[in-house]
Amino acid sequence: MKLNDLAKMVTRKPNQQRFIEIDMLRGVAILLMIFGHFLWDLYYFGFIPLNSSIYAALQSFVPQLFFILVGISLIVSKKRIETKTIEEENKYYKRLFVRGLRIFSLGMILTTGSLIVMPEMPVFFGVLHCIGLSIVLSIPVLKYRNYALSFALIVLFVSLIFVQHPTKNPTLFHLILGMHQENVWAYTVDYFPLVPWFGVTLLGIAVGDWLYCGDKRRFRMPDLSRYKPVKMFQWAGQHSLVIYLLHQPIIAGTLTLFMLV
Repeated sequence: MKLNDLAKMVTRKPNQQRFIEIDMLRGVAILLMIFGHFLWDLYYFGFIPLNSSIYAALQSFVPQLFFILVGISLIVSKKRIETKTIEEENKYYKRLFVRGLRIFSLGMILTTGSLIVMPEMPVFFGVLHCIGLSIVLSIPVLKYRNYALSFALIVLFVSLIFVQHPTKNPTLFHLILGMHQENVWAYTVDYFPLVPWFGVTLLGIAVGDWLYCGDKRRFRMPDLSRYKPVKMFQWAGQHSLVIYLLHQPIIAGTLTLFMLV
């Protein structure tokens, strides 16, 4: 498969207007995530010890920002079709459903690859699995977005119960929901269960509903497009999924070649 074909498969059709701050923040998140993965890869290949404080800070901040932006992007795209016909709205939900399944299927491809490359810590339910299912599960919430915040708080509250009562022998279904053992990170390198991360997506929907109305912001902000660093982050945010799919093979492959030389 050519790179252009991959980009067409995983990227969305361009909207009539993109909010630069959403793309920029998504670009910041994806670049910080790459930095965190680079640190982990250096540790995994034995080049440096892992700085637990920096890595923990990245693991705490970056996913929260990313999933909130997923929710914001969903509600922004939903509001842009509200003035159209019911038929157009139903087509939008079908496209959203297919997109969610497509991202989930990419996660399954990564699962297969991880079982081959690192069978001791494979990806059972990683970030792409969670984002894909969160998009699908968000469809009814988008129809009744006034309840998004309530749904988010319920999911986040349930996550506190799961954390306080770890599961000793979880099945795959338990892991998807977020019911896992205390040392789950000893068995997988990438784990993002629906609880709490679907709740963070719902929180993003609620935040986006408050901040945006159709193609307009509910707040004022300066023109950021004239700054070159912003354009770099914006570009990364617009191509975040392709970057995510390619960055680990590039980093791990480069480090493997360096070890062989």
